[in-house]
Amino acid sequence: MVGDYNISPDQEIYGCEVDLLGRAGKVEEAYELIESMPFKPDECVWGPFLGACKAHRFPNSRKLATHRILDLRPNMAGTYVMLSNIYAVDGK
Repeated sequence: MVGDYNISPDQEIYGCEVDLLGRAGKVEEAYELIESMPFKPDECVWGPFLGACKAHRFPNSRKLATHRILDLRPNMAGTYVMLSNIYAVDGK
């Protein structure tokens, strides 16, 4: 992108790439991308990662993503509902 179009990727572009990798079942690659980002990921990156973890059954990564989202937006009730559903699936 930078070389061909002179566009620097931002959070939204990284979020789209994480979403695409996650939908393709490449959850580990999506996490590696998040870890290699040149800035701190926000909920538009962690949200798609959480969806991929849920869809492809990565329980430890699901918990990590949910806790990261909780750190970013602790007052959102939907985040607590997601966390509750994750623990319920795990039988906790």
